[in-house]
Amino acid sequence: MHDIKLYIQEAEKLCDQDRADEAWGIAEYTMDLFPSSGAALMLASLVAWKMRKFPLAYQLAVRATQLGPIMPLSWLRLGISAHEIWLVDEAESAFKTGARLARTKEELSAMELGLSALLFDTGRYGESEVHAKKALELNPQSEKAKANLGLSRLGQRKWEGWDLYTHALGLPGRRRMRYGKEEPWDGTKGKVVAFYGEQGIGDELSFASMLPDAVKDCGRVILDCDAKLEHLFRRSFPGVKVYGTRWEKVLDWDTQDRAPDASLALGELGKFYRRTDESFPGTPFLVADPIRRQMWRSEFDKKKKPVIGIAWTGGLPWTGQKFRTLTLDHLKPVMQSIDAHWVSLQYKDASKEIAEFRKANPGIDLVQYPWATLTEDYDDTAALVAEVDMVVSMQTAVVHLAGALGKECLVLLPKHSQWRYSDKGETTPWYGSVRLLRQRSLQDWHGPIGEVIGRLRKRYAQAEAA
Repeated sequence: MHDIKLYIQEAEKLCDQDRADEAWGIAEYTMDLFPSSGAALMLASLVAWKMRKFPLAYQLAVRATQLGPIMPLSWLRLGISAHEIWLVDEAESAFKTGARLARTKEELSAMELGLSALLFDTGRYGESEVHAKKALELNPQSEKAKANLGLSRLGQRKWEGWDLYTHALGLPGRRRMRYGKEEPWDGTKGKVVAFYGEQGIGDELSFASMLPDAVKDCGRVILDCDAKLEHLFRRSFPGVKVYGTRWEKVLDWDTQDRAPDASLALGELGKFYRRTDESFPGTPFLVADPIRRQMWRSEFDKKKKPVIGIAWTGGLPWTGQKFRTLTLDHLKPVMQSIDAHWVSLQYKDASKEIAEFRKANPGIDLVQYPWATLTEDYDDTAALVAEVDMVVSMQTAVVHLAGALGKECLVLLPKHSQWRYSDKGETTPWYGSVRLLRQRSLQDWHGPIGEVIGRLRKRYAQAEAA
């Protein structure tokens, strides 16, 4: 006699051990044995989600709700998987249906938590905070609920949200590090502290703006960063011992650095140094390589016209890539608005796309310098960005680079944007040189693109007249 509960328990155990590929075999076998079981479909949806096969997880969850329409957890799986592929309305409806059907505090807390995460990712930070509080009331031990509550407050510029940021380090894509027996840094002055990045390149650049504050309070500072940022950070923070070992399993550090007094994620510095809008200096804090800058200056001076960096895509499928993607045809009116040398700041090879675009639009001077952008050393990119006249970019890492260098940057911001771009006008406290041009409805880029065109014409028409 086959017991579906045993199969489900075994597969879930493998998922918890990051062995989803093995769990998938059990999920398939379970569906084969119980083809009309909503529980079997829910299990398969969970395993597919763990394997990052989000469209498959979604389809399996849809079928699970059809087979088990009164099972709260089938609606939870549908909400989670729909969220991953950005079917926002369907995900919200699924979580709310699951909440109505919930029979236990644990089930209701899970629905509130899922709803909070969805609302956060779609920029509805106030609503996200409400549902995060409900999830936490139902399950006071939930790390995810605490993280959602803190992040939703940060999205509203309620800077007390930093106090809960530490709970976000347990979420996917973030990590808590320990280099020995040290404890997390509590702000005590005079200690040797190792700081580390915990997210993507853009996040690491942004949070590094708080490092100079920490240097003033620590006896000695060590920085464990992405290898791409090592040289740029060494030059920019001369009082910091920088290692590009963030993803290394074995750290070949100097002996005196291997046992710090304390350690802390860069993002956690906010609770010490960014408690008010006024505490964000918004000033440049990175220093590009002067020799490489000189090379670019020599090259760009030959153009005898404005040189503008441009990037049109950003993110990953699970970070809203579909909302952070334009085509060169979308930006054609921008590049036609003034006579400029347009420099691709795409971090992936766009040579074929650019060649096809230039063939169709021979009057537009758009180029890719691969040795500056398709490189494992972000110092190359920083030198290029430092010498363009300005940057026009989709929400992506190069925005943080431009802001950190003090380079003027116009950001084409999707409606579903990241919390650091919270809807408080066109400025961000993180960077004084960055301006946010917001999309007001999904898929409609006419507003922000038109704004870019107007600003470019105004600026360069005035320059030509002068």
